[in-house]
Amino acid sequence: MFLLNKDNRGFITPSEFDYFAKQAQLEIFESYFTEYARAVAMQNSRKKALGYGDTANQIQNKIDIFATSQSIAVQTDTWGSYYSLPSDQYKLIDLIVSSKQVQEVQKLKWDTLSGSRLMAPSTSFQVYKREGNKLYVLPAPTVNAILHYIKKPSDPHWGYETILNDPVYNADSSTDFEIPPSDEANLVIKICKYAGLSIREKDVIEVTNAIESQEFQKKNL
Repeated sequence: MFLLNKDNRGFITPSEFDYFAKQAQLEIFESYFTEYARAVAMQNSRKKALGYGDTANQIQNKIDIFATSQSIAVQTDTWGSYYSLPSDQYKLIDLIVSSKQVQEVQKLKWDTLSGSRLMAPSTSFQVYKREGNKLYVLPAPTVNAILHYIKKPSDPHWGYETILNDPVYNADSSTDFEIPPSDEANLVIKICKYAGLSIREKDVIEVTNAIESQEFQKKNL
């Protein structure tokens, strides 16, 4: 609000801020995966340093903040036994049943494996295929599984109470950002960009785009 109101450009409501904050955090979070792949590729071609200059490791540490695990119950439908993915699941790491890792297979191989005598899945070599938010497993499991995955960041929320018709911040009803503090400046830039689009301030958009472009060039030198 300080940046937007510096020249009386406009006002955004708490609900608008929540939306901009959610989109900005999600955009930064999703960029970690493309940046990580790019950093690994550059490192493999010996264009990136190790140690303190190990960009791939730095990005991996950011992603690891969102690594979690959860026990999930086995369920059954007309297609077989399956496990439902948690609603906050973003990227699946692995599925563990009876202390053994279950191997993912492509849908095209599923029928082939299930009908094969020589390559049929067994209790020592279980496989799964993904259908939407369901993981179907062969042979049919009877116990709960442990799912390791990367979760989506929780939606930030600027909680407040109204005092003299003005919203005043309330920490007790707020949800903080989950991305690391090192991305705070980038987060502010992106929120301002969304706010600039909302209040149709061309100069705000131009400045934030220029800063983002500079940061992108720094990361890809």
